[in-house]
Amino acid sequence: MFGRRSDSKRVKGLDGITRLMPLFVPSRADSVNKIMIDIEAAPLDAYIEKKKEEGIDYSYMDITIAVLVRLFKKYPKLNQFIMAHQFWQRNVIEMSMIIKKSFRPNAEETSLDTIFTGYETLEEVKKLVDADIDAALNTQNGTDNKRDGLAHLPLVLLRLVVWLLKFADYHGILPESFLRSGSPFHASFFVANLKSIGLQAIIHHLFDFGNCGFFLTMGKECYMPKVNPATGNIESTKIIQMGISLDDRTVDGLYFSHVLKTGKRLLADPSQLEQPLRDDEIYNR
Repeated sequence: MFGRRSDSKRVKGLDGITRLMPLFVPSRADSVNKIMIDIEAAPLDAYIEKKKEEGIDYSYMDITIAVLVRLFKKYPKLNQFIMAHQFWQRNVIEMSMIIKKSFRPNAEETSLDTIFTGYETLEEVKKLVDADIDAALNTQNGTDNKRDGLAHLPLVLLRLVVWLLKFADYHGILPESFLRSGSPFHASFFVANLKSIGLQAIIHHLFDFGNCGFFLTMGKECYMPKVNPATGNIESTKIIQMGISLDDRTVDGLYFSHVLKTGKRLLADPSQLEQPLRDDEIYNR
């Protein structure tokens, strides 16, 4: 409260330009860097087929979430955010996702919040996410009901409620229960599986409310021309596109290049995710 937060700890010892960035560029929406990446599907398809023969059913999204969990633990700066012009390091890794309860155009939706330590294997990540999805789809979500109730308030009262929420968040007095289950905007990363509804990946904006500074969308696979380095011929290659939005005040270009290279290596060989991350693999410098 007032200088402390229930979900994180203050980051100290920052260099001058980093410390000043939240003052020069106070808005997360104005600080976003965006990139679209192409991931070859062949290694993922081969791994998924191999595990299916072993009786284990993985999807592209299962592997992608496990990669993000691994990256957010291995590269701790990814799990920082800026609030009240200060840098904060989250206590846990938290994923937010909006899921539809059916594929009808007017289907109800609910938010999903899953907590990770960062040491989980691919199998453990899948179990955690599947359990939370099952619970969200098959139980009445009290948080959703409260949000729906707020939406029916007169506009003047609704604006007051939102202002109070922003004020409380700015000063660190929102309760941990709200941060954990009441708001999809307070998370390490937000993911959207657009493949599940037949859409290509997009570059999603970041939200100024809350503290989530990383958004990834995964789109439907497509085929793109690519030069085969072995033959020099142009071949049709199955590609999965992912759109990433990132708050660049917490992660500079060099740091993110290491994140991106590691993520691509993990997606090219998901078997690496079958073993938990070791402490000596965490980049603490």
